[in-house]
Amino acid sequence: MSIDKDNPLEGWLAMRLGHLEKALATRKWLAADRFTAADILMADVLRFPAVRRFGTFPALSSYVDRACARPAFKKAKDDQMAHFAAADTQRP
Repeated sequence: MSIDKDNPLEGWLAMRLGHLEKALATRKWLAADRFTAADILMADVLRFPAVRRFGTFPALSSYVDRACARPAFKKAKDDQMAHFAAADTQRP
């Protein structure tokens, strides 16, 4: 998010994080009562502290920790980083 304190997206993001906090306070994963691609995507975004700096979100923090500890999440992240590293070696 921007440094501009009048950025209207900051209020929107805080509201959306609050909605996620409520949802994840009562369930372990976002969809289907099991770990899915939705959790890989959401946890990848939420794992950055700058995204969660708009309040205290204990359920989101637990969710991110839980998701990031999963082998599927680790594999997806490692594969993505390997892809970026390979692309970096091909740059002029």
